[in-house]
Amino acid sequence: MARMLLTRFANHRALCASGFTLVAMLACASGCSTFSQAQASHERVIQARQLTQRGVQAMHRNDWDNATKYLAEAKEHSPYDVQARMHYAETLWKTGQRKEAIQELEEILQLANDDPAIHTRLGRMYLDFGEPTQAHLAANRAIECDPKFAEAWKLQGDLALLRNDLASAKLSFIRAANNVETMDREVQIRLASTYRRLGQPSQSLACISQVHQTEFGQRLPAEVGIEQALAYRDMGRNLEAADCLAELADANELSEELLYAWAECEVAAGRLARAEFAANSVLQVNPQHGPALQLVGRLPAYRQQAEQAWRR
Repeated sequence: MARMLLTRFANHRALCASGFTLVAMLACASGCSTFSQAQASHERVIQARQLTQRGVQAMHRNDWDNATKYLAEAKEHSPYDVQARMHYAETLWKTGQRKEAIQELEEILQLANDDPAIHTRLGRMYLDFGEPTQAHLAANRAIECDPKFAEAWKLQGDLALLRNDLASAKLSFIRAANNVETMDREVQIRLASTYRRLGQPSQSLACISQVHQTEFGQRLPAEVGIEQALAYRDMGRNLEAADCLAELADANELSEELLYAWAECEVAAGRLARAEFAANSVLQVNPQHGPALQLVGRLPAYRQQAEQAWRR
């Protein structure tokens, strides 16, 4: 009897040992599988980062086709990489795939719905795509995410200008200007134009002056000088306006409206020879420009009046 008990106990221990061995083997196999999956996932992330880097480098070279290819592959390897997918959306936009770019940003927002930069970029795309209502909704959502996000306020200002709501545009651009660490030239120019259109040329000049002070010595775009010249004109500082427009005309192809403004300022400043030159510049652009033709026709009378005044 004792021998039978000993035999059963030995068999039981053998079964337990084999069971433990089986469990250990299964655990080891499971661990190896988990490790392999983690390693594969890690490798895919590394590949996605490398592809993203190549895509961004191609973007910097303006090689948009290759940038799109690399970033599309990066998206396949790591679909939850928000930054890579934002780059991909930009390449879609640049290559004319505008609907696809908008759809890509909409999908990205499912991963990062609290990011004001993504909402704002989506809104800007909608505005350029001709859907201002959607752009407005996106801008509002960006401001909800971050009430101090300057780019969202800039977008709101542009949308207000589109509606010709100058008062709202002014407030939006002021908020944009107040929420940046360094001056945003584009905001200052938009704000200057809005002030001028609201009949506040002195405030317009203050905005332009800030641009000049902040970017002293740098080459500025023509629109800075244009806003400055038009503000001078609206303040009755015709000589300064004429000099500014003459300088702009030497370096840029101005519209017929600006060339005619130059001619009018020259007349108001009493420089009739320069006024004739400016008016003829208008006629070179548009030979049928009625106001310029009339101004040229009035110049002899202006000269006669000037001679009579000088004789007195």
